[in-house]
Amino acid sequence: MNAFHDRMSRVAAAMLLSLSLAACTGSTGGLGDDAGSGPASSSGGATSGGSEGVNPQADCPSGELCLKAPSAGFQVQTVGDQIQPGEDVEFCEVVELPGDPDETYYVSEFELAMTTFSHHLIVVAALPGSATEANIKAGDKKKCFTPDAFGGEISSVTGSQKPYHRELFPDGVGKVFHGGQKLIFDYHYFNASKAPVQARGAVNFHLVEASHVQRIAHSFGFYNFDIKTPPQTTKSFEATCGFTRDVLVQKLTRHTHQWGRDFSVAFAGGAKDGSHIWTSPDYEVTEFVFDEPVLMSKGTGFTFTCEFENTTAETLKFGITAADEMCILFGTWFTPVVGDDSAAEQRCDAY
Repeated sequence: MNAFHDRMSRVAAAMLLSLSLAACTGSTGGLGDDAGSGPASSSGGATSGGSEGVNPQADCPSGELCLKAPSAGFQVQTVGDQIQPGEDVEFCEVVELPGDPDETYYVSEFELAMTTFSHHLIVVAALPGSATEANIKAGDKKKCFTPDAFGGEISSVTGSQKPYHRELFPDGVGKVFHGGQKLIFDYHYFNASKAPVQARGAVNFHLVEASHVQRIAHSFGFYNFDIKTPPQTTKSFEATCGFTRDVLVQKLTRHTHQWGRDFSVAFAGGAKDGSHIWTSPDYEVTEFVFDEPVLMSKGTGFTFTCEFENTTAETLKFGITAADEMCILFGTWFTPVVGDDSAAEQRCDAY
């Protein structure tokens, strides 16, 4: 593997930990083989199955966080940093969950908020007892390109590419954390203004009883790195990826940057092979939530197509800055069998 592919593979592994980079709500209903086909098309734009809710950051003063802590749960925040005019920078900062290690938190919902000029926020957790956990403490911060800046022994928490994001899991699905567990906030900002801005992020953990979390939510990431778009042209790029085990898929999330136009997804393999699921018309329409989670058998997957309109004087390529592009299909999955917490990585890299 050449240096570019090696770096992009590392970026993909780290980005997969984001779980998703968009909002998530939806009807949960039952779980079955034909469940979750949803509407054949959602090309008009709004997230299927729900809405983002009221955005507390909409009228929030610049540099401030207006996300209130949940009544049943807690909030964690970064200290943050000041971003200078024109600066495109990414930081990784360590935050610690409240409580003692013998306290267990069962999470059914996340809320995220970021101050203005944010590009994305990825939150991961250091694995308890790992060398990564032992080598970090709350307040540690460094410039980074991926959330594994302090070590690779990490697991996904949540993420967003919007100033406000709500991630709600289906009934019986969620995530589990422990008191004192260390999180790493990877926050990327591009300050397009003429004045310094404050980069800060916050996450709400909405808690439920242990009996409400019977399956653990995981993420998949399907990446197309071969997206070279010449200057002043429009091009589309298609890739097909499959799952290595049976999974129930709750939602799909596109991830491109500002030159992304239509992003389409279809079933690949199985009885629904080739059936269109969803078309997002631009990079700000990021998510499709199935009416009910859909069972994807081992070997089946999705075909996704990214279209780019390159209005610049340079060839657009896959990269990690705001001046680059990306073609990624993220999604949330969990096991069909209650009690099966195995989490074989579901990731595909297309070059």
